[in-house]
Amino acid sequence: MTRTLTILIATAAALTACQEVEQPKTVLTQEQWNEVKQYILEEPPEPQFKVGANFDGKIELIGFDVEEPVEAGKKTTFTWYWRALSDIGENWKVFIHFDSAVKPFRQNLDHVPVRDMYDTSRWKKGQVIKDVQEVVIQPNFPVGKATPYIGFFRGESRLPISNDVPKTEEPQPRVIGPTLMVRGPGGKTTAPAAEKPRYEIRTTTEAELGELKIDGKIDEAMWAKIQPLRLTPFGTAEPQTTWVKMVVTEKSLILAAHMDDKHVWGTLENRDDETWREEVLEVFLDPDGDGKDYMELQITPLNTIFDARFATRLGTGDGTRMDQINIAKKWNLEGLESAVHVEGTLNDDSDQDQSWSVEMRLPLDKIPGLEARKPQTGDEWALNFYRFDRPQDGVTWAYAWSTAPRGDFHQVDKFGVGVITAELDLKRPVVTPEMLKQMRKNIDLKVRPELKNLNAPKPSAVPTVRPQNSTGSQGE
Repeated sequence: MTRTLTILIATAAALTACQEVEQPKTVLTQEQWNEVKQYILEEPPEPQFKVGANFDGKIELIGFDVEEPVEAGKKTTFTWYWRALSDIGENWKVFIHFDSAVKPFRQNLDHVPVRDMYDTSRWKKGQVIKDVQEVVIQPNFPVGKATPYIGFFRGESRLPISNDVPKTEEPQPRVIGPTLMVRGPGGKTTAPAAEKPRYEIRTTTEAELGELKIDGKIDEAMWAKIQPLRLTPFGTAEPQTTWVKMVVTEKSLILAAHMDDKHVWGTLENRDDETWREEVLEVFLDPDGDGKDYMELQITPLNTIFDARFATRLGTGDGTRMDQINIAKKWNLEGLESAVHVEGTLNDDSDQDQSWSVEMRLPLDKIPGLEARKPQTGDEWALNFYRFDRPQDGVTWAYAWSTAPRGDFHQVDKFGVGVITAELDLKRPVVTPEMLKQMRKNIDLKVRPELKNLNAPKPSAVPTVRPQNSTGSQGE
């Protein structure tokens, strides 16, 4: 049976540009109100999955139940349990980003609680609301682990999270729910294992390298001889060219990165500021890939550095996640050299920028796991790169090399693989795309000389003028 709501809109006698227009308020029929009351509980429940997230001292997500198995293409039921911590008075809509952990894929489960009948503006302090949501899982939802990311939004705003629960690292965080399993059609429980991206890290010597100026410009001939690894968008992020190149010597890991960006900005200036909240490039490196004693390095367009050394994967150590971050960031990568170059004007909204680029030199004997061991040909490192671009307030675009880590970027077992490979030939001449194009043109002209004049301008038609006789009449 289809339910309808009668909408009563209070219209002001006069409106001006500075007045705030109230949102429409719902009026329920007696039948609808009687149904809603069945979902206002007298006692807190014992949900299948406990969460305990506090949204700005207004709403608590006690937890939720889910009808299992969750199967692609079939209906399932999520039951969310909310507690009003105050009289809300504002209409906040629930958003649920149900994201696959297997590959980039999202199903939105946004809704107004209790089948659109009991929005948060009606909630009173102490009420516990049982919010039953029936959904059909998309038929092409990837088989395997999936995670709900949960919050409340109104327009461009989200309710902040007031307590220490698992949450995303972004300006307006989302609560990270427990991991669920999604079956494929017919109950399939496994998906083909995704291949990790691999990148060949070429080697050279300090002597061959010579004087490399770390200035962020990436204009040395060496960089043109090295293949890039490319970062791809998460979710709905707009495609933007983002790549990283690396080379290793007996002393250093040298890295260059390029990021297209129409508005390059940054405000944080102190080492180990929370750089992940602004535009940033992030580097993760665990040489033995065991998820222990690994490095995180971040750099912003202002060349502000955040560096941290994690004894164990973030979230598995003692204390809160923030406690673990504060301990890890006490470590500094000694001897790090870094520089940033901006094609455009940093922190200027009046023009359009092109890009920003980075160069860094990391001393090998200061990198966790490499202090006493030089890289050898064939070594494989767990490695990943992330980039955040924030083109405007409230908008975040994320990019990664390995996009398998979802929500928690510290999943070392899902990083890509950097393989130490054969020595880079720095004496080999650089062949740019422009040079290659000219070479092909020259070869074509030798094989078919007639092509030389194909693009030459054709002579214009010149009218024939006959000589005149002495009497001034036109000659025959």
